[in-house]
Amino acid sequence: MTRESTYRVRSPGRVNLIGEHTDYTGGYVMPFATDLHTELEAAPSAAVEVASDAVETRYTFETDTLEPDDDWIDYIKGCYAILQDEGYDPGGFTGQLSATLPLGSGLSSSASLELAVMAFLNDAYDLGLSRERMARLSQRVENEYVGMSCGIMDQFAVALGRDDHALMIDTETLEYESVPIPEGIRVVVFHTGVSRELVDSAYNQRRETVESALEKLGAESSKVVSEEDLEDLPALERERLGFVVRENERVEQAKAALSDGNLERFGGLLLEAHRDIAEHYEASCAELDYVVETAVEEGAYGARLTGAGWGGAAIAVVDEDEAASFAESLTAAYREEFPDLEPATHLVTPSAGVRVERLD
Repeated sequence: MTRESTYRVRSPGRVNLIGEHTDYTGGYVMPFATDLHTELEAAPSAAVEVASDAVETRYTFETDTLEPDDDWIDYIKGCYAILQDEGYDPGGFTGQLSATLPLGSGLSSSASLELAVMAFLNDAYDLGLSRERMARLSQRVENEYVGMSCGIMDQFAVALGRDDHALMIDTETLEYESVPIPEGIRVVVFHTGVSRELVDSAYNQRRETVESALEKLGAESSKVVSEEDLEDLPALERERLGFVVRENERVEQAKAALSDGNLERFGGLLLEAHRDIAEHYEASCAELDYVVETAVEEGAYGARLTGAGWGGAAIAVVDEDEAASFAESLTAAYREEFPDLEPATHLVTPSAGVRVERLD
């Protein structure tokens, strides 16, 4: 960047420890912000001119010309579109993007980019937005401008994360609580190299099924449903919503286990969550199942798929001093089992949410 740059923004990715497919039913989730991040160095200007180290494309646009490009720039244009819809009128910027957060890794690079731009515009143009407000507006960017149906979890984690803490979020009320992570552990993110080709159709099918079940029960949120309430539902709805009900309970139990420093209990809940989502939500695959079971055999406290499933990534919780060797061993075993796939591992720690620094 040149001397004209006046701000540096570091916006983390996120990992969801537990609470999968609960967010669209008003349930509980427990993600954390990662030390892998998106960085934006930028200075205010009349129009927007931005480039990324990850690609050769450089984009320039006027802030009143916001037609989508079907590319990464849409996450930035969307910030302007949603802010303008809310009555704000920030100016442009000249900026350079870089990242330690890998694209397509299941670590929510899109929410990281959205919050990087929102936080910059908030500071540079004195918009007066709270972190919660920036998160909600960034979710609207994803839903309404980009056209991706997602809950609030990613944006809340990126905006509100704390060092050495997870964030338990009630996705119905948007109340949240920081949960301390015990010292001496690392989270290993293992990307299987399996693209989630079925994720859109399968995700939509699961969502329709559980929302139909909740409607039949007259329930606004999965949190108020017990397994006994499911007895009269059709078999598939009973099975799908049953997983969500148990997952909500596991998030609460995981919060207690982490607060007590009980890693064995916490790890057991991760493994239970994975086996439940694989059997009753049918959101896993052979590669994810292999990673999870092998991770536990290799000494992890626990492991499970993270993200929507049907490919993508799994997480394993391990002792910090063994994390690097664990990742190497797991990778070697996986490559032997699935020689045609190219996995990737990332060692992450819970970190602070998006941060803005003025450079001059």
